[in-house]
Amino acid sequence: MFNLRLRQAETAFAEGRLSEAARLVEQQGVRDHREGQLLLTKIVAAFVERGREHLDAGRFDQATADCEEARKLGGDQSSAAELFGEITAAERVVQKKAVRTQQVEAEVGREIARGELDLGARILSRLEEGNSSAGSVVGRINDQLVVSRERVDAATARARREVDAGHTRESVIAILDLQKLSPSHPELVDLIDQVTSPVVSQLWFEVGAARLDRVEALIASVRPLIDFDPELTEVCRAIDSAGAVNSLLDASRFNDAYLQIRKLAPLLGNVAWLNELADKAKQAADLAVEIRSSPLSLLGSSVGHAPTNRAASPSANMPRFVGSPPQASLPPELLPQQLILQIDGVGSALLLRQAKVSIGATGRAGSCNVTLTGFSGSGSLTIERAAGRYRLLAENNEEVAVNERRCQEKSLADGDSVRIGKRCRFKFRRPTADVPSAVLELSGTRLSRPDIRSVVLFDETLVIGPGQSSHLTAGNLEQPLILFVRDGVFHVRSGLPNRAQRFAADGSPQGAKPLMLDTPVEIGGTRVTIVPYNV
Repeated sequence: MFNLRLRQAETAFAEGRLSEAARLVEQQGVRDHREGQLLLTKIVAAFVERGREHLDAGRFDQATADCEEARKLGGDQSSAAELFGEITAAERVVQKKAVRTQQVEAEVGREIARGELDLGARILSRLEEGNSSAGSVVGRINDQLVVSRERVDAATARARREVDAGHTRESVIAILDLQKLSPSHPELVDLIDQVTSPVVSQLWFEVGAARLDRVEALIASVRPLIDFDPELTEVCRAIDSAGAVNSLLDASRFNDAYLQIRKLAPLLGNVAWLNELADKAKQAADLAVEIRSSPLSLLGSSVGHAPTNRAASPSANMPRFVGSPPQASLPPELLPQQLILQIDGVGSALLLRQAKVSIGATGRAGSCNVTLTGFSGSGSLTIERAAGRYRLLAENNEEVAVNERRCQEKSLADGDSVRIGKRCRFKFRRPTADVPSAVLELSGTRLSRPDIRSVVLFDETLVIGPGQSSHLTAGNLEQPLILFVRDGVFHVRSGLPNRAQRFAADGSPQGAKPLMLDTPVEIGGTRVTIVPYNV
């Protein structure tokens, strides 16, 4: 009986039926015999050899099954253990390639959605070079790239056709469609310039000819392109400011109108009619002062009436001005967007009023609001404020890390540490949720002015004081200083008043001093100055 089973096992082994041979050789009496043990060793070696063939062919399940059979039979375990290690390593490599393929597919998909087709193709080529098993994915993405290129080419041809034909409205629509498909298309700048340049020239002509009634229709024809053309943006802002001057004239605030016209005149090319209007506004303001200072002003309000209890009147002790108020306000759009805040005992800080701030390397002052030494990466970094929250965007810069984790987009919270490259760092601080302003505290980097160590992302209010809830720390202050904007004028106040004490009956900030540009103000024993920042 023993010889029969052994011969059956040998026959099954010879014919390559390893599982059957293994079952027969493990039966009672066969495994314990010397010939049975020799056959068992051959079967284990055959399982290992066949498992390695499966492994080389990428059939990991079959390779694992043969390896388990060899390990279960016993015998020479070293070869089975070695095969098991090779299978595990191969599976790990395949898993990494699969993960990398998924990451690249997602990354290329994002670039296709953003219209960056060339960048997407370059990323895909890196996948092709390092992963020959990703052929189906590469083919599918290539098909997407082809379709996207065809759409972009069609949109480009349409935009070029409308621009060449001089159809302004149709050109604007076609350019916007192209911009949605490919925001960085190389022809966009030229197409936009060809549409907006004639309109800008006509706007300046109409302004110089004092025909402002015609500018609204001109601006409306290219309004969707305003944000894409700096010169168009400039002239539109200037014309909007002219509307604010007209409102002051309607309200008979001639002195305020005169001051704003003086600010506005350089923005509108110092046209003759605007300078004449400034002279007339000044004359009207002077006449208003003379009228209000006539002998009639010497008469008390109680003449011809029964005396009243003046102390009981809530407005009895309110200050009275002759003519316009002593400090003229500027509309917010005429206030500089970038300023230097200088505070005794604190130092200097760069104050940025815009909601979207771009940060880049030194030498890119023309395209970035803030330029820092040690800034790494090909693209810039943007911090955007919306609805009281701040978001960091670094889509074209792979050197950005927040709290030592690389990222391209993140909502910022108080205390977040941002690193660009190896040395350029800053900490994002928003010490109190009640005040939307935030501060970037520089570390390992600096601006072109080495005395500035902080960048203030200013949103109407800033706290300077000794406590942890202050944006800028000043240990020499007993009471915090509050910097804020009201009616287009910076003000500074010492201390934190309650809500009922913030404004006087005439609407002016109570207990606060106006802070005019290039004019130091001393409050709370500290001198504060704000000056324009020129990069």
